[in-house]
Amino acid sequence: MIENRMDTKQRKRQRDQRGQLLTLLNGWDPAGLLQAGAARDQYGAIVDQLLDLLSRTTSESEVTRFLEQQVTEHYGAAPADTSRFAAKAVAWFRMLPADGE
Repeated sequence: MIENRMDTKQRKRQRDQRGQLLTLLNGWDPAGLLQAGAARDQYGAIVDQLLDLLSRTTSESEVTRFLEQQVTEHYGAAPADTSRFAAKAVAWFRMLPADGE
C-alpha cells in the first residue's frame, strides 16, 4: 500500500513537472505554433525528451543543441533565443525539489 502511494506521488510529480515544462515551452513558442493558433500541446513531442535530458545534465550548451535539433526536426523551424530558453529551463529544473521531498 505504501509503495502504491509512492508510485502515485511520483507519477503526480512527473505530470506536474511535465506540465510546468510544457508551459515554459509554450511561453517560448520556438516554432511560432501557438501564435498561429495551434493547440497548447503542440510541443508535447519534445517535452518528455527535454525533461529526460534535464534529469541527466544541466549543461546549457547541451540543452541548447538538443532544442535546436528537435525544433528543427519536428517543426521545420529554426528557433530564436534558444540559449536563453535553455538557461531558463536549466534554472527551472535546478529549482525543483529533489525526489522524496
